[in-house]
Formats: sequence, C-alpha cells, structure tokens
Amino acid sequence: MATFNLVVTYPDGEGTRIMNALKSHWTVNGVVPSNAEAVEMLRQAVVANVKNIVFKEERDAAVVAAAAGVTEVGAT
Repeated sequence: MATFNLVVTYPDGEGTRIMNALKSHWTVNGVVPSNAEAVEMLRQAVVANVKNIVFKEERDAAVVAAAAGVTEVGAT
C-alpha cells in the first residue's frame, strides 16, 4: 500500500501555539486530547479530506460524462 508523508513546517516557537489550537479545536465536553491524540485527529482530518476531494472530483466527472451521452428526444 502506498502512503503520503506530509511535513508541516512552522517557525521555531510556534509548536506550542499550534498544539494548543489543535487541542482546543478537538476538545469535546471538556475532554482535552493529548498532543498525540490531537496530531492523530489532524491526520484523520487530512485523510477524510483526501477521500472527499477524490470522491467529489470523480463524481463530478462521471456526471459530466453521463450528461454528454444524453440527447434530446426527437418527438414532434
């Protein structure tokens, strides 16, 4: 199975700010995720977005292709 390895680069000193924002974003009912959990949630969000983008692009292409094959009925 193939994988993407994505790297997020940020300035020195911004790691705490980023982790705090991620943890805040995924806090549910006062339960704050750990750093590892927040990073995993970010990974899962990226995977979900990739799936969604592929699905939408392929669906839109299929709709265009299907519509191109439909012609008007020659009724009078």
